[in-house]
Amino acid sequence: HKRIAAVVVFFIMTTVIFNILNVYWFLSLISSIRTPENIGVSSVTIGRQSMKVKWFAFNLNWFDVGFTLTFGDLQTTKLKIDNSSYTAATPGLTVPMIVIAVSANLATKVESLDNPFTSSVVVSVATFGVCKVISFINERALKINTTVTARQHSTKPTGQTPFHTIPKVERLVNEVRLNYLQVPSLANGGDENLFETILSRTPLPKGRDAFTSVHIIAPPSEIKSAAAEKTLAMLTVGNNLRTERKELHVHRLLSRCTGKEPMDEYATVFDVASNLILQKADRASLCIFVGWEEERFDFYAAMIGMLPFRGVSMALVTQRKRHGDLLTYTSPSKVFNIEGANAARMGMFPIKAVFGTLSTRVADAAIKPWVPCDIKEFVNHPDQKTHPTVNLPFKVGALTLPMLTHNGSYANSITSLASLLDKHYGGRYFPIVSCGETCDALGYGTDILNALKPGYYFSHRSGETYKCWENYGTTELFSKITQAKAQGLPVVIIAVGGGVNGNCIGLIAGLTNSHLIEVPTTPMHYNDATTSAKKAFSLVKENKILSKNILGCFYIPSLVFCISETFLTLSTANAHATVGESCKTMNMLGRCDSATGAADYFNIEGASEFASDYTKIVQTVGGFDALVEFIEDKETRKLKANIIAVGEKIRADRSSKQLVSKRAELLKSFRARYYDLGPEKTNAIKDFLSVINKEIVAAKAMFLAYSDPFEKYRALLFEYAHTLGHGVEAFANLCYARASEKGVPIPEEAFRLHGQCVGMAVQWAGQMSFDLGELKGDGFALHQGFVYLFNRHGGFDFRPLRRLFDQLGVTKAEFCEGVLAVVRRDNKRGYIKCDDCTKSVDQLVTGRPGKMMRSTDKNAELRYLVEVDEEWQERVLGMAYDGHFDKVADIDTKGKLVFLNRQDLEKKRKGYTSSSQDVGDFIHEAISAVYGV
Repeated sequence: HKRIAAVVVFFIMTTVIFNILNVYWFLSLISSIRTPENIGVSSVTIGRQSMKVKWFAFNLNWFDVGFTLTFGDLQTTKLKIDNSSYTAATPGLTVPMIVIAVSANLATKVESLDNPFTSSVVVSVATFGVCKVISFINERALKINTTVTARQHSTKPTGQTPFHTIPKVERLVNEVRLNYLQVPSLANGGDENLFETILSRTPLPKGRDAFTSVHIIAPPSEIKSAAAEKTLAMLTVGNNLRTERKELHVHRLLSRCTGKEPMDEYATVFDVASNLILQKADRASLCIFVGWEEERFDFYAAMIGMLPFRGVSMALVTQRKRHGDLLTYTSPSKVFNIEGANAARMGMFPIKAVFGTLSTRVADAAIKPWVPCDIKEFVNHPDQKTHPTVNLPFKVGALTLPMLTHNGSYANSITSLASLLDKHYGGRYFPIVSCGETCDALGYGTDILNALKPGYYFSHRSGETYKCWENYGTTELFSKITQAKAQGLPVVIIAVGGGVNGNCIGLIAGLTNSHLIEVPTTPMHYNDATTSAKKAFSLVKENKILSKNILGCFYIPSLVFCISETFLTLSTANAHATVGESCKTMNMLGRCDSATGAADYFNIEGASEFASDYTKIVQTVGGFDALVEFIEDKETRKLKANIIAVGEKIRADRSSKQLVSKRAELLKSFRARYYDLGPEKTNAIKDFLSVINKEIVAAKAMFLAYSDPFEKYRALLFEYAHTLGHGVEAFANLCYARASEKGVPIPEEAFRLHGQCVGMAVQWAGQMSFDLGELKGDGFALHQGFVYLFNRHGGFDFRPLRRLFDQLGVTKAEFCEGVLAVVRRDNKRGYIKCDDCTKSVDQLVTGRPGKMMRSTDKNAELRYLVEVDEEWQERVLGMAYDGHFDKVADIDTKGKLVFLNRQDLEKKRKGYTSSSQDVGDFIHEAISAVYGV
């Protein structure tokens, strides 16, 4: 009897304790709501805010799970994901009834009670009442949870936030301004106060209260300019006289800088710009260009100041005798030109202040009207059979960028492009078509040039290792630009191919003030590269990528024209690269079409115009599989190999009409094979490509349209998973070069493109968040599930790289250090100051996909940056090396989302329980439930 009494007492006391805890957290939550500023904060060092409602929900879940395990009260609304907690935990109706029965049964056995039945009823009623109270509190808590989350971001009603406020403007910047400041001492080369004057009068970058380093760019000593040398000496003296000296570097222009050839100017600009990066110049650095008697060479200040991609502040010390046009700089060769009023630059001007002996004045100029190609005639074209087109809405800096997809035949698409350009330029322009090796072999570039006016065909080496200035600047290219400008013809550079080509030749367009048209032949180029105004080279030395996309400018195209049939010749790597970048986007934005998503990004101005459910991409995974299966089909691969083989012969003999005709016939057979797949598969592929392009373009527009067109603040979020992604991409390319030198064959499956590396790094970033306790349960599973869903073909496996590394003798330690060496030169480091050299900056997800960690550093929080330890990064890199992330998503027989090791599946020759389409639909339903949609 005493044992039974003890059981009853234990049962009652346990219930009481649970209830007291829940009531305590409920009251704490109410207190937090009344005083939002008092909401508890934990782990401040990594910028994590922990709402008390989380703890309250946890206790409720604990209470409910306890009853579930004991009494079998199954929940149908629970997400079927391993290691998850309830997202809507409520005590089931069967719980109170079972408690009554058990309590009554126990009470009747307690002999010490006078009336066991009465006691049983009292206990049962009391227990039932407590359970009903808990149920009410729980339901209320779910509503409060949503309210508190929203209030954490904004105290305004949803409809009044910047997210829902669309600016009624045609452009964000209407004019460009520059201050010319008189410094009398410069008549004699300056004095010891010159350094302090320039330091104090040059505008600081946003969010900074001081420059961290100073880089002086001086003429070559061969110039023998006494005034310039005196200025250089005075600047050095001025820094030495400071109580706190600035880190100071001196860079000399190449001796060939005064040469007559454009290549002399081009090489000089990139030599100095590269050295700036190697000397760790960043957006908090001040660059001082010391001009000399020949003021025409002041153009170097504008060119060099523009290139360090995350920005430097350029101050020009000039010896010009008249003010002239301070907002336009042209090289002596006339090839290179920086015009501040050019609408394609959106008001971005590289020189921040000019110092000289003339009177102080302000130079300003209205930005010229933005006149892109008019695509109206092809939007909803009356002849949809010939011209079935789709217009993707997109804006950058409030400027509308026409993006047209032509879903008709290849021939009709090219004819349409030629028609658009003829009308836009009045039939008078000089086209320069640029494409890489694969695109050249397929004939896309020459087919387009042949349909346009007489022009110039520029083909070049392909790949990330060749994304450098040496590969895209040639004497012949610059000569053609010179000739066209001399004839008064608009130079129209047409980038045909992938994103590397678009980025690099786009930078050449920006340097030469040429018009830019982009014709993407890969989805990555279409939805990712063209939707960014940044055009950049990487810093590459001796085939080693030292830093990705670090030298560039902002320059937008007049038209993006997509010929959909060119996507049929994608490689498997390209297809995976596309979804790798999209997995990044899905994880960083989630469902912005929901109230929760709008609250997450409440401060993104005008975001509602493009906000969408970016996660719907997972619902098209069936089309992705169909596309990859078509690409990997033996007959498809054979046909494509034959086409490229003929194309390479044409490259050696471009006059051969017979070879050109043969290639055209092979391509015709290739396309026919695709349409032979049947409407079910071709429609699925079309749906996949349409949705992924539309959603990624909309995601970019959400930030770039009005909030951050130069991707320096909130839009830096698109660098999520790029820190380690760029690092592994650079190291992999180094190993490819090493393998080529040693004669080690590189298997096709070992090649990893940029988007694939980003996709792999998404997993690593998720693991870091998990290790920090920021992602767990459903949130972690969904974050990782996006990439694992698309990994049934192994495009995100590390194992193929590991096998290549083993052949080359690359150890885990060498791999980790090689990646981290690139990370230390990452282009985001300049935005915040790390505590020490063992720390880096990165971006991490917290809680669930679509919610980013925030930093207590205002400058970092503005960019969703957080400080991370290299140890965290090294740990996940080591896990990747060991194959930890080589997994694929499936739904098991119990209806739960599971991640299976691909190598184990291959060894056991086991298949999947569910189709990828079913898994994709499951994940989308799960993420929608998390967002309450």
